[in-house]
Amino acid sequence: MRKLRKNPVIYIICALLAAGLIAFIPMISMAHGSGEPEWNPSGDVPQDPLHRLPASPEEAHGRLLEREISWPEAAAQGEGFQASRVRAGTLRIAIPYDTVEGFISTAGGNVKVDLYQSDGATLKQSVTETAGDDGWFKADLTAGDIVSGDKVKVTDLSGGAPVTVDCTLTGAVDFANDRVSGTTVGGNQVMAYIVAPSTYYADVPPGVAQAQVMAGPAGAFILDFTGIDLRTGDAALLFSADAAGHTVMDVAAGSGSGLVVYPQYDEVLGYYVPGTVLTVNADARSRKATTLKDGFFEAWFSNYDIKDGVNVSCNMGGTRSVTVRDVSAKCDPASNRVEGTAPANRDVRVTMDPYRTPVVYETRSDSSGSFQVDLGTRYTATGTDVYNVTWYDDDGDAVVYEFQTFSWYLAEGCTLGDNFDTFVLVQNPGTEDAEITLTFQLTQGTAPSYYFVLAPGQRRSVWLDKLPGLNNAEVSTKVTSLRGNWVVAERAVYFNFFGKQDGHDSIGALTPATEWYLAEGCTLGDNFDTFVLVQNPGTEVAGVTLSFQLT
Repeated sequence: MRKLRKNPVIYIICALLAAGLIAFIPMISMAHGSGEPEWNPSGDVPQDPLHRLPASPEEAHGRLLEREISWPEAAAQGEGFQASRVRAGTLRIAIPYDTVEGFISTAGGNVKVDLYQSDGATLKQSVTETAGDDGWFKADLTAGDIVSGDKVKVTDLSGGAPVTVDCTLTGAVDFANDRVSGTTVGGNQVMAYIVAPSTYYADVPPGVAQAQVMAGPAGAFILDFTGIDLRTGDAALLFSADAAGHTVMDVAAGSGSGLVVYPQYDEVLGYYVPGTVLTVNADARSRKATTLKDGFFEAWFSNYDIKDGVNVSCNMGGTRSVTVRDVSAKCDPASNRVEGTAPANRDVRVTMDPYRTPVVYETRSDSSGSFQVDLGTRYTATGTDVYNVTWYDDDGDAVVYEFQTFSWYLAEGCTLGDNFDTFVLVQNPGTEDAEITLTFQLTQGTAPSYYFVLAPGQRRSVWLDKLPGLNNAEVSTKVTSLRGNWVVAERAVYFNFFGKQDGHDSIGALTPATEWYLAEGCTLGDNFDTFVLVQNPGTEVAGVTLSFQLT
């Protein structure tokens, strides 16, 4: 599958004993709407110092508009396509959007795209496009309206045989049996990707679940999903690839059909019959929304604050409504667990990493509203996690809240003998309690994590030498804010080293990186000693090279 985002890499954190490492917390500017005076933002937009989540409803709305489809890679299954100048496996036909795109071998050449009815003879529309320098082209066939069963013929006008793709693809979601079934061209490879309410803002695929099968000789296919309970609000994107690797895409019937509310972004989203004008209400306020060709819609209440207690409703073949109730959550890398509170006795989904490679957990809140998910081996919390929590009402309408954690990384730390003392210092400049977990990375052995709650406007010094497992160690520390509250962390080391009594302090680093510059360093005579400290908080071996610049 083509990736729209870069894959994560192993990062290195460096610190210098003889020189301070300077860092800062980036400021997030809040952008608020204007207009109706009763709009009073509740301040519940996630405040993410690493800018992974939208910083305002406006930014969230912009992300939704920029959402894209990443087409799966489809390799040709046979030979015999060399005669065509249309590159094998490159044609992509999106039925909902009436588009055809792909590559030809002639850079800057003209491409003719013909749309025929299922008989292959009745022409619905014909367009000619000019390919780019890389051979890529895209044709808009809105006037012809691509439907299942149509045929698309693509011809490189510079020469070569045309390529014809059968657009037969239908499907439907069976929520009761966690299944998607339909019909396509016999022998085609069919892939389905589930887009859940928790991933509505993300590029799709991958979605929260995937399944793949080869259609039978008559074209019938059934895709069963295990490990996830398909719910109202889930949409299924279908991709059918022929023997040459050319792919047709459509949205399965029955996708969505529920209200999805993101109170933090003041948006109501969902899927319904394409081309339908809906009236979405938030208490006494209303917005008009027209479902797109794939059935998706959004109603952005740019001048009204959707918050706890607001009733959201819409007629979607019958009245659907949900009353917003708040959610709280925290993610602890020490226990590899997410826990929090939601409305009592509700089905709850926790989606880790929803914007990149989503991992979904199903649970239910108890009579007090508490819920808990052990992440297990499917996902490992790192202390820099993005996740969201979705709760469902009795009719399957959903409310989604987004959360994040972040950490300060402190590479240096030493408690060896009586000559070294290390302190980790944490400040909470905010107005709410901050839950903090310190986890430790030792050159030898392990040490248990250390948890505490830091009151607003307070600071704490943690003397590592006095903690279990750290009385005689070389240690790196990760300071994690479990609920994403903004905190600041630094470490101080005091030492008596070969008769030299001194101390050193450095603020932590918010983000690991592959390259660090350390300006200070001195080894002159017997009076100066310099150490470079390297921490690898990742899960793979990191090869490290130190290069030096001397006066």
